Amino acid sequence: MNWEAIGAIGEVVGAVAVVITLAFLIFQLRQNTLSIRQQSARESTSSLQQVYLAMMQPDVSGSINKAYSEADPELTGPEMAQLEAFSMAYLLVFQQDYLDVRRGLQPRSLWESRLLIIEALFVAVWIRKWWARIGYSYFGPHFRELIEGILSEDPRDDGDYFKPVSDSSAS
Repeated sequence: MNWEAIGAIGEVVGAVAVVITLAFLIFQLRQNTLSIRQQSARESTSSLQQVYLAMMQPDVSGSINKAYSEADPELTGPEMAQLEAFSMAYLLVFQQDYLDVRRGLQPRSLWESRLLIIEALFVAVWIRKWWARIGYSYFGPHFRELIEGILSEDPRDDGDYFKPVSDSSAS
């Protein structure tokens, strides 16, 4: 029996085992990354669903409707509190989405769809004023910069959130 030949065979088998192990680990890392991205997107969507459900409460939806259908609504203290909670709930979810996209934990396409909602959120004059006076201080600098970029443009449809729905010429 040639011990050198057995040793060489052992080294080859060991090298092949290392290559197989590395390939398996790469596969597992990719699967784990995909799973984390899917989980992040699901959690974001679930959080948004919770905000939508809260908005459907009659008193909350009434405050939101008032803020979005009047240019400068006269709001009571409770209505302002509801609108602030509404705005904070949305923006906290969106800030997390923004951070997750920057870290590669969410697909960019999901974030791009969220941008449309953020732009719609800032159609209301009240929300823009709230952001300028109070809201911006609750968020991180990178997300603030993103929102400030959105606010540097005029609100869509001249600030009339419901215009695309109520405009009879729209098809």
